[in-house]
Amino acid sequence: MAGHPDWVYGHATLYFMCAIIAVFTIPHILHRIWRASKRENSLKGNKVWQRALASTRFLGYRTFYLRGLDWYSPAAGVMLLGFAGFIYFMCTSDLSIVPSVELTPKVALTLGPKPYYWPKKPSYGDSPPIATRSGWMALALLPFVMVLSSKVNWITVLTGISHEKLQVFHRWTSWTMFVLALVHTFPFIVVHMQKHDMMLQWRTSVVYWTGVAALIPQAWLNIMSIGSIRNRFYESFKVTHYVAIIFFIFFLFIHCDFTLTSWDYFIATLALYLPTLVYGIARTATHTNPPHIASLMLLQDGTLQISIASPIIWSPGQHVFLRFWTLGIHTLSTHPFTICSLPGSGRMEFYVKAAGGFTARMTKLAATDQRIPVSIDGPYGDSTTARKLSEKDAVVLIAGGSGAGYLLPLLETLVREPRTGGRDVQVMIAVRHGQSVDWLFNAMQGILSLQKESNAKVTIGFQITHHAPLPTPETAVQDSVSASSADVIQYKPSDLEKHAASTETSAYPASSRKGVAVTKGRGRPDLNALIQASVIDGRSVGVAACGPPGLMLDVRNACAEAQRGIIAGKTGGEVWLHTESFSW
Repeated sequence: MAGHPDWVYGHATLYFMCAIIAVFTIPHILHRIWRASKRENSLKGNKVWQRALASTRFLGYRTFYLRGLDWYSPAAGVMLLGFAGFIYFMCTSDLSIVPSVELTPKVALTLGPKPYYWPKKPSYGDSPPIATRSGWMALALLPFVMVLSSKVNWITVLTGISHEKLQVFHRWTSWTMFVLALVHTFPFIVVHMQKHDMMLQWRTSVVYWTGVAALIPQAWLNIMSIGSIRNRFYESFKVTHYVAIIFFIFFLFIHCDFTLTSWDYFIATLALYLPTLVYGIARTATHTNPPHIASLMLLQDGTLQISIASPIIWSPGQHVFLRFWTLGIHTLSTHPFTICSLPGSGRMEFYVKAAGGFTARMTKLAATDQRIPVSIDGPYGDSTTARKLSEKDAVVLIAGGSGAGYLLPLLETLVREPRTGGRDVQVMIAVRHGQSVDWLFNAMQGILSLQKESNAKVTIGFQITHHAPLPTPETAVQDSVSASSADVIQYKPSDLEKHAASTETSAYPASSRKGVAVTKGRGRPDLNALIQASVIDGRSVGVAACGPPGLMLDVRNACAEAQRGIIAGKTGGEVWLHTESFSW
């Protein structure tokens, strides 16, 4: 077996995956070096650099929506990367990485080389070539599937890409491994059906039945991870996911039966995944000593506010995973929430819009004023979001519904940090009901009052997307607050309704309007117009957004459109976007 080429296909898979990781690692390392040497600013005025940067960002931002499938696509660049992987795994590779050996003149993957099956005479054995190739390729993906699933993972360390943005690659590598496993399985069925000894192999060979035993939980893992199914049965998905992984790894380990170097991939998986798992558990245990207590409060528009006193250190825009104890089956899973309070406050605040299942249960508990023990896993996410925004000449913060809570610590950070020449900050929040405007504005009152001590110019716009009842006089919103003054001007609901009715489809008032404006329109704001108005030649613009998928689609495509203007030379400067992935 010394000259057997089977292991070549596993190595070819490793090389491809490592090359993809390197594509993102090298720019990340270079950026850190340039930033440390303070050479980054020297490139900002370079037109060639601006266009090159805008080109990569266009691919990173442009997304699509297929109405018939109700599917929001990943970014165009991510899909191109996935297409490259499909071609690589399913077609022929011309990489001459292995000397020619008998029956394998060159390295080729899955569907490219022939024969798919050995000729009957002479017989070269029971393993069809296509099954051998696909089996090794599937096995070589195992370390990457597991590492990409981890909230703390080495790929994040190398590339700087947060774990939630790597989930698309986790799903795609999982599906690739599953398809390759099917391609590996069916040729054996064909061969032994032709030989009429399928039942004999099933009864006498452990390899046969353990392969099927591994394939069943693998199919469950992939099918349950489909977006519409996962969202509909999220609690069941979370609980069964871990159980299915254990069964899958166990039976796959036995199925490989120490064939050639097969177990080396299990050793690599354990070496990469176990330290991150232990670290995450240890950090959660440390954060939960002493135990944290979550206080629940229901706001007037039905939004659930969760408050936890905690000494944990985080950065604006980061998120944590909370495990709520004493909630029955919900205790078995953790739930992601973005932190809506400023670091250093000693209290984590979260805003949740009740939908069903877990969030509906929490809403009922809030009505009884219950306090629930929780454990905190995190923080996770990009810790540099606030810093990157503060470096921009202008900032646009966009949110939908309770996603507005994500903007609060970012907005306060931008207002607190002075900047030479000042900074324009525009906030656009789309909400369904007027009551949402009330509590959001109350949360922003303290931030707006800081403008006296800051050179930031803040403009806040609320759009009520549904014709819902406006707040009562006791909870009236402030319709206009001067950006240079903290004086409060109270409006009666009738006055506010007249103001809202003046615009049928308006998304955002003129950029010259100061303070806070509340408008009523149909549908989401015109985010493309809002972002384009911020793009002034030579100015750097930072955009941060959080909200439902439809809103995120509009934001991404508006920023992608701005990149096209830079590429075409119509405008200079740059437009940088960060979107928060998690719901509330």
